Amino acid sequence: MPARIRDWIKPEELTFPSNVLSLIRLALVGPTVYYVLREDSANKALSIILLGMATDAVDGPLARRRGEVSELGKLIDPIADKLTLDGVALALSIKRGFPWWITHLLLARDAAILMGATLIFRETTEITTSIYAGKLTTAMLTGALLLYLLDAQPWGRRLLNATLIPFAISWVQYGVRYWHWLRGTDEA
Repeated sequence: MPARIRDWIKPEELTFPSNVLSLIRLALVGPTVYYVLREDSANKALSIILLGMATDAVDGPLARRRGEVSELGKLIDPIADKLTLDGVALALSIKRGFPWWITHLLLARDAAILMGATLIFRETTEITTSIYAGKLTTAMLTGALLLYLLDAQPWGRRLLNATLIPFAISWVQYGVRYWHWLRGTDEA
């Protein structure tokens, strides 16, 4: 393991309550997708998604209040969000008519964000943070996915259409961030 990575990883951060919550959210991805894919388990899927949302709402404020904001938390929190949203979008596209083209765009955007963040991390060991449009996209997309899970149409489609605005803005902002980093004109 390169010295920079070894110096960056702090095992005690795994015991921070905020990071434990993020790790729980990561562990919930599999069961969430499993229950979304099952025809008779929308309520179970909804319960797990709501539990995951609760951990997401609490982990950041808890880390800040306890003075335990960590590089590990900055890494696992957005990964848990992306894996959950991507997994649910895939499952809903398979089972509940969620538009495949949106799922493909979401997967492409998240793959690009992760690749860009990985390249930046490899060069700087800095974890890039999410941008406002990305956070807004996550919140709105979560609502749309929940409405699709509950078969609440046309509201799910309407919210999904509205989500395309911050989604497109986030694509551009993340691209600009990466472009500036490549050119060395701005910090990641």
